[in-house]
Amino acid sequence: MRQWYVVHCRVGSESRAETNLLRQEYEVWLPMYRKTRRHARRVESVLRPLFPRYLFVRVDLDSQPWRPILSTFGVHTIVSGADGPVAISDDIVAGLVARAGDDGVFDIMQSAMEPGDQVRIQGGPMADLEGVFQAELDSDRVLILLKLMGREVRVSVEGGDVEPI
Repeated sequence: MRQWYVVHCRVGSESRAETNLLRQEYEVWLPMYRKTRRHARRVESVLRPLFPRYLFVRVDLDSQPWRPILSTFGVHTIVSGADGPVAISDDIVAGLVARAGDDGVFDIMQSAMEPGDQVRIQGGPMADLEGVFQAELDSDRVLILLKLMGREVRVSVEGGDVEPI
């Protein structure tokens, strides 16, 4: 019976692992999301793995050899227990696939704030401080420019703790 397993990839090698596993005729799914990237005065949309360093592979351990996965370029290991690879429920992967867009790419809500917007930090150790929104970082964090003790200081805080003024 074919089941889904989680493959742990080498740093930045998720796409390479996916390509090489597909060449070996494994069923593979690498969930991706679209991210807006600003670099060198350019703004571009790039695809990033939803779960960095992880992808899903569907294998029947009884009839299909799974050990070649371990020696595939880009693969570090398969998430395993004492008895070998640990299967995850088909419902988990089906639920993720159902939440992906028509093109298979997840739409992650980007911040409604633009660089230069005035913001107030609502929670955490810097609650009630006001600053200037600088950028949205890869994770759930944002970069804020605060004026503290006569200096401008860049601070990374939880995105949920910041609201526009």
